[in-house]
Formats: sequence, structure tokens, C-alpha cells
Amino acid sequence: MRKRKRKIVIRVLLGLLLITTIGGYIGFTHIAPYAILQPGRVSSDITPSDYSVQSDPLTIRVADSIDLKAHWIYASEQDPKGVMIFVHGIGSCKESFIPLAASFALRGYSSVVFDLRAHGKSGGEFCTYGFYEKQDIAKIVDVIKEKHPNTPIGIWGNSLGGAISLQALEYDERIDFGIIESTFTELHIIVHDYKKRFLKGFGVKSLSNYALEKAGEVGSFDPMEVSPISSVKNIEQPVFIAHGDADERISYTYGKALYDNLASQNKHFELVEGAGHLNVGQIGGEAYMRLIFDFIEAQTKPISDEITF
Repeated sequence: MRKRKRKIVIRVLLGLLLITTIGGYIGFTHIAPYAILQPGRVSSDITPSDYSVQSDPLTIRVADSIDLKAHWIYASEQDPKGVMIFVHGIGSCKESFIPLAASFALRGYSSVVFDLRAHGKSGGEFCTYGFYEKQDIAKIVDVIKEKHPNTPIGIWGNSLGGAISLQALEYDERIDFGIIESTFTELHIIVHDYKKRFLKGFGVKSLSNYALEKAGEVGSFDPMEVSPISSVKNIEQPVFIAHGDADERISYTYGKALYDNLASQNKHFELVEGAGHLNVGQIGGEAYMRLIFDFIEAQTKPISDEITF
């Protein structure tokens, strides 16, 4: 009787192991890669006119015949001090940056807010975390240069947008400076971090790497090349990096590592006490925004042609 029960238990355990193995294989081969590549689309009815600023809709054609949907938001002055490119986070959309872009307009800055590929109302099937997005931003820079060939260009990115912005700063030196909030160092590391958080602390690095490798095959890109920590070593433009010390998604130690490895001699790191992943500006308040605007003003201040003896 005991031997029979033992055999039954062994068979049940083997069956559960087989089901778990098959389920894990299906999950990490056919589900997880698409979860990485397709974070979901959201959009909003907010428009620049809701904030009493002038704007024009833009459609920017990038590689693979993908159309990016954007707004050009005009500065309150005829000749802007600079033009900002705002890059939203994963699963977000251009409307998340319209209020900030409107405040920049009142300070004399034009801006472009846009939906990343595979986000919002833009085309594209897959998010590649900067691999192709940095080239998309170069197309946006082309548009800006057509309008204002000699005007300074800045880029502001949050979370995923921050990682993309760093890669764009390395890729296109026409971008004069950057504001980077709450971002990561390497794609394979943050994918593993997110998987562990999703699975309540359980995580096997080889499995997340396998899912990411499959995502790269589906999306036709090399995930190992998505490495902001490598990009910063080649960035000489001025960069302001900020992170909340209570960030529940991306550790502030990543922000500090990016700052420490940044080649630029004109750089600043701001650790915002008590701020999480999405509320750095809110928690930092006026003092935080004043630091950023002072930093930007310093990068966009006209150089006088006069020589003082």
C-alpha cells in the first residue's frame, strides 16, 4: 500500500514538474518576449490648446516607414531660446509631457512632444528601448534644424525616455544637452529587476536573459547594445541626472552609476529625497524645477560676440 502511494506521489510530482517545465517554456518563449516588446498603448485627449499655448500637429516618418505622431509647441517668443524634445516613459504617451512643455513655452522655449514607436498613436509594432528610437530622435532633430538651424536643442527623458535620451545624446551630437530622470543602466539588468518584482522576489537571471534574447530576435535588434551605461562614457554634452531615493522600480544607484561614468565635464546629479519613480518633479517641487531651469538657461544663453578688455 505504501509503495503504491509512493508511486502515485512520484507520478504526481513528475506530472507537476512536466507541466511547470512546459508552462515555463511557453511563457519565456512565446509570452514574455512580447510582454517586453509590446508594453501597451495609451493616449489622452489633452491638447496643447488646453494650456493656452500654440501648436501644430506633426507626423514624422522614420525608418521602416513608421510614422511618429507629435506636437510642435511654440514658444511665447518669436525666436525661441531653445527647442526641447520630450521623451515619455514605457507605456505612456506624448500627452504626459504637454503640461511641462507648456510651462517651457511661457519661458521662451519651443518643444516637440511625441509618441515613441509602438506607443500612443505612433506606428510601429515593437519597442526596442533605444536601439531604433535613438535614430527616430535624430529624425526629430532634422525637423528642428529645418526650422531653427542655430537654436540649441535639449532632450528631456523620464524612465525609459531617459534611457533613450542618453542613447540619443551619444548617437546625435546635434543634441546640445540632456535632462535625465529615473532611468536604468542596462536593458538586461532592468528586465531582470522588473521580472523579480513582478514575481514577488523570485527571479532567475538566465530565464530573463533568455526571454530578452527571444525579444531581440522577434524585434530584430540586439538587446545587449541597449546600454545607457556604455552611452554615457561617450557623452560630452552637458547632462543633468535626477533620481528619487525611494524609487520603487529603478534603483537610484543606477542613476548615480550613470552620473559617475558620464564623460561630460558639465554634469549634475540630483538625488530627490522621498521621491519615487513617477513623482520626482512633484516631490522636488519648485526648488527642483528651479535647478533644472537654471541648468537649461546656462546651456541656452547666447554667447556674446563682444570682447571685453
